[in-house]
Amino acid sequence: MTMKTMDSGFYRLIDANADRAAEALRVVGDIARFVLDDSGQSQTWRAMRGELWNIMASTPGLQQRAVESRDSEGDVGRAFKAGRHADLLQLTRANIHRAEESFRVLEEAFRSVDIAAVPRFARLRYQCYELEPAMLSRLEEWSHARKLDFHLYVVLGREFSRGRDFLEVTEKAIAGGAGAIQLRDKDLSKRELLDWAYRLRELTREHGVTFIMNDHLDIALAVGADGVHLGQDDFPIPEARRVAGPHFIIGASAHSVEQARRAVEEGASYINIGPIFPTGTKKGAVAPVGPGLISEVAQAVSHPFTVMGGIKLNNVDEVLRRGARRIAVVTAVVAADDITAAARAFVGQIQSYTEGTGPSHP
Repeated sequence: MTMKTMDSGFYRLIDANADRAAEALRVVGDIARFVLDDSGQSQTWRAMRGELWNIMASTPGLQQRAVESRDSEGDVGRAFKAGRHADLLQLTRANIHRAEESFRVLEEAFRSVDIAAVPRFARLRYQCYELEPAMLSRLEEWSHARKLDFHLYVVLGREFSRGRDFLEVTEKAIAGGAGAIQLRDKDLSKRELLDWAYRLRELTREHGVTFIMNDHLDIALAVGADGVHLGQDDFPIPEARRVAGPHFIIGASAHSVEQARRAVEEGASYINIGPIFPTGTKKGAVAPVGPGLISEVAQAVSHPFTVMGGIKLNNVDEVLRRGARRIAVVTAVVAADDITAAARAFVGQIQSYTEGTGPSHP
């Protein structure tokens, strides 16, 4: 390799890292602007991008030499494969780190180009470090709320699915508009549940659908599920919250206003009220609590809640009139001849109430 080639490569390094840092700052700034609607954060990331180009322009002739040395076609890095971001939070974290790393490279490179620029790049790098926690915390809160923003919550039950496996049922339910899927099966071994949970996590992630594991917190955490649902006799909510962290979804079954209040106090993300009507999907279930409890819980707690138990298309209006907007079902979708059509019908019913076009409330 000749000295001229090495010299060109050095300026390519500067050019690539300046562009990389600017691109990363633009991504993060646009997320602050368009996703979080945060003018302050957006302006800050934008100002950092402007400062980057001011530093680059402060060394006479540098940008021109960097651009002239550019070799996009011959860059061996074009063959590098980009990783996949699981969600917007991971995307943001990756781009902040991308900017931090690029600023570090520019700091080191400018030691032999313009020593006065080094502390300016360092300040930008440390500014990224300082802004990162608040930005990611805001996104975690946004992501948590978004994962609970669904209408139809389909609980998988193998014994009711008429020979169709979990993946087939899930794909068809999602096609019909299901926004959340729960894996629940009392007969499978933990290893079998773990295997299915991995596959369902991948499928739901592809479609941006919330994935909840029933009962098994360890499996939920192992596969990266969005949350876990716990019954009255399952793993205690406070301990689950300590293990899983503040932004992990923890659902809690409640059969009374008192249980709903306690679940909220203990750290549940949402409450499931039920069974509303008689149901045969859960062995040893408590007696139906009736649709009246929906109104009582809605008045007692401000947390999101789902309703479940014997809900069909012919009685869903009753729970919607009581204030329910997140409907959890098993057989009404899982056992349907046409899973997609059944899910779509439920979503349509719920949306008519959400949009104010359904029957008037009593």
